[in-house]
Amino acid sequence: MVNISYFYDAKVTEAIIYEMCEEIVQYESDEFTHNEDNNNMQKMSCPYEYLTDHRIEELLTWEKAYEAAERALERFATGEAHQSERLKVPVGPNFLFTMCGYLKDEEYGGLVSLLFTQFISNKKLEPPLPVVHSDITLMDEKTGVTKVIVPGRELVNWVLPSVSVMATRHLHGKTGEVLAIIGAGNQGRLHAIALHKFFNFSEVRVWNRTASKAEDLVKQLNKAMTSSVFVTANFVEECVNNADVIVTATKASQTLVKYSWIKKGAHINAIGVSVVTTELDDETYRSSTTYTDNKEAAEIELKPIVKLGVKFKEVGDVIVGKIQAPKKSDTTIFQSSGTAIQYCAFARLISDLHKGKQ
Repeated sequence: MVNISYFYDAKVTEAIIYEMCEEIVQYESDEFTHNEDNNNMQKMSCPYEYLTDHRIEELLTWEKAYEAAERALERFATGEAHQSERLKVPVGPNFLFTMCGYLKDEEYGGLVSLLFTQFISNKKLEPPLPVVHSDITLMDEKTGVTKVIVPGRELVNWVLPSVSVMATRHLHGKTGEVLAIIGAGNQGRLHAIALHKFFNFSEVRVWNRTASKAEDLVKQLNKAMTSSVFVTANFVEECVNNADVIVTATKASQTLVKYSWIKKGAHINAIGVSVVTTELDDETYRSSTTYTDNKEAAEIELKPIVKLGVKFKEVGDVIVGKIQAPKKSDTTIFQSSGTAIQYCAFARLISDLHKGKQ
C-alpha cells in the first residue's frame, strides 16, 4: 500500500503515477491479447449506484445511525481504521476538500473517499446552484471496486448528530433533564432531534441570534413530536443556565458562551469553530476536559483551542476502555472534527440497507 505521506513529494508522486500507468497499460495489453476475438468480450455494466438524498432518508433511522457512529469511534480507537490527512485545494475564493479512509469491520467496513467543494459564486448563477456539494464514494475493501456513491450533504445530517449523541453517552451518561441548543440552523435542529430521541430530555431550550428562527424551530419540533418540551430562550445565558447538555452549532465569529454560566458537570458538544475564535470562552476550555474524534486532526485544525494549551483526548479511547471515563462532576467538551471513518461506516450501512443486507 502506498503511504499517503509520499504524495507530498512531487518527484515520488510522479514516480508512483508512472508506475501505476505502466501497470495499467500492461494489464490492458495482456487482456486485449487474451481476448483477441472481440466478439467474446463481455461489456461491463456500471457496478455501482448513486443514491439520492431521498433514498438515504428512507433507509436510515437514528437507532441505526447511533450504532454506526459508535462502531466507527471504536474501530478508530483500536487501530482497525486508518485515514489520510485532509487535503484542501484552493480554487480562487473557492476550494476542494478531500479525505480518504479504511475501516476494517465485518458490518461497517470499506474504503471511502470524500470529496467536498464550496463555490460561493454558485448562489449568483441563474438558476442558482448549492454553494456546497459533496459526494462519498464507498469501495469494497477486498477488491477496491466502487460499491456506491452517496450524496454528502444528506449524510452529514446523520453523521455529526449521531457522533455527538455517542460522545454524550460515553462522556456524560444517560442522565440529564435540560438540553441547550445554541443555534437554530440545520445542525442545531438535527442535534435537538437526535439528542432528545436518545436521552428524552424534559426540556430543550433553543437560542438563535435571530429570535424568529428559534421560535419557528421550536414550533416545528413541538408539532412534529407532539410535545411541549422545546422552548425558546431570549439570551445565551438563559439558554445554558443549569443545562446538563449543551450544543453550540453556529457560525459565530465571536465567543457566545461563558464558563461562569455553565453548570458544573455539564457536557458540551461544540460543533462550530472558526479559524480565529470559538463559541466557548477560554476559561471553559481551560477548566474542562476536551475530547475529540481524531486527536491528530484536531491538533492541526483547531488552532484557537490548541493555543490555549488544551490537550485533546479521544472519545473512542473512553468507549474501548483505554482511558477512564470522566467523573460525573467533570465538565466535558466534545469537539467534533469529522472523520473519513465515520463516513465509511455510514456509507456501508446505507449500501447494505439499500441492497437488503441489513
